[in-house]
Amino acid sequence: MQYQHNYLKNVIFRIDFAGPLSQGKKHIDGFYNLVKDVFPKRESIKRTMIRAEVITQKDRNRVSQSTETVTDYKFSDENRERTLVLEPKSNINISFEVYKNSKEFKEIVGLVIDAAFKIYGDTEIKRIGLRYINEIVLSEGNAFDWVAFINRSLISCLDFRLEREDLSRSMGIFEFNRENHNVLFQFGMYNPDYPNSIAQKVFVLDYDCYSTDLLNMSNVMNMLETLQKDEEALFERSIENGLREKMVVVDSE
Repeated sequence: MQYQHNYLKNVIFRIDFAGPLSQGKKHIDGFYNLVKDVFPKRESIKRTMIRAEVITQKDRNRVSQSTETVTDYKFSDENRERTLVLEPKSNINISFEVYKNSKEFKEIVGLVIDAAFKIYGDTEIKRIGLRYINEIVLSEGNAFDWVAFINRSLISCLDFRLEREDLSRSMGIFEFNRENHNVLFQFGMYNPDYPNSIAQKVFVLDYDCYSTDLLNMSNVMNMLETLQKDEEALFERSIENGLREKMVVVDSE
């Protein structure tokens, strides 16, 4: 389903390279020129990588340590609501603090993947992940009353709490093994005021789908489609009509 409003605090998409990419200026400039319409702001971030290696000798072990200065590249939109980080040594990370709909999200991710393909070729990917973090904040009613909004299975543990007891946090975890990916689903009242007792009506639905199967850059969008469908289906299973009414359904397909 598509909604007029959502409770997404952050949406994160990440691919990890099987090996390092070129850090040459020509490659970085070429990549930026292909994504700058969506991510016009650009900055370079230098960091130091420390490597330690244990070398076994006849009578003792020796630790060899080396350092390397690397440069990462951060691109963002004018309002810094969408951020793209390219770490040529390891990964591409796209973060949305403002998420409109799945169509726009896939278009922007597609733009980035297409740019990476054109600049770096059909690079091998060792991990791909998509995470949706929903932070549902409601102002009305008892802070522990979620029956009209959240699937009963996800809030049943709250029945254990006695009225006279102060609760500071209540979180649960499900982990699912799919045919070609895995899911880490965290949910509950994480409490922004922790370790104080829960006072605000806040519930988190945090879905993290990922695959560690080796694939190529040209296959990333197909895997993204799989991860996205799974997370959207899990979200629909997690909520009740009371929350759908608040978000306002605009497309039920």
